[in-house]
Amino acid sequence: MIALIPILWALAGGGQTGVEYLAIDVRTRVVIADHWVDTGTPIPVGSLVKPFTALAYNGAFPEFVCKGKASGCWLPKGHGQEGFREALAQSCNAYFLNLARDVDAHTLAVTAAKFGIPAPRGDRAEERIGLGDAWRISPIALVNAYAELAARREESRVAEILNGMEMAARSGTAKAIGKNVLAKTGTAPCIANRKHAGDGFAIAMAPAVAPRVAMLVRVHGVTGAEAAKSASRLLQELGVGR
Repeated sequence: MIALIPILWALAGGGQTGVEYLAIDVRTRVVIADHWVDTGTPIPVGSLVKPFTALAYNGAFPEFVCKGKASGCWLPKGHGQEGFREALAQSCNAYFLNLARDVDAHTLAVTAAKFGIPAPRGDRAEERIGLGDAWRISPIALVNAYAELAARREESRVAEILNGMEMAARSGTAKAIGKNVLAKTGTAPCIANRKHAGDGFAIAMAPAVAPRVAMLVRVHGVTGAEAAKSASRLLQELGVGR
């Protein structure tokens, strides 16, 4: 796969757009392609933490009415009435803030450890859904955590999360990736020396039914929805895109 690295870099936009990526084989967890300066350094990853907070929630996922800015969502007009799958697909902050307020800190720490990632440094609901920079995870740990989600797809709670990720790729914030992929986007504060307005993240696993590849993409200065466009091109080059 080494020969693919410069090809993927060019397709993603190369160094000019600040695109970084890391892809692993879901089954073996072996890195198959990467262009990332340091995959072991923890960084803020925005809404990519939401599935793990959801796993720590006790009880059936609720229905919720997102009222937009008034309820803390990134979408000013709000998402309206939604269930868990829709909220994950649209990365609704209001829904997940509501969820995070009822998540026990110890349970979240245990859940995070089960997937090989650290718990957030703070204990506020906002930090539990990836707002701010208190929850930092290294790229290699994060992509492995998502691969572990795929490996646990027979667990009912995990299955709900993966269904939401499939919807995200089909019609949600990761719709640039398209069908037959499990995806999640996120936007986080930029911590690079030359700071950008924010960093867009997208994680994609393909094919959706039985993922073979898990890929994490970061693009400086854009939203997660924009980063999903780069993820789509990279997946296609790896032969697992739409």
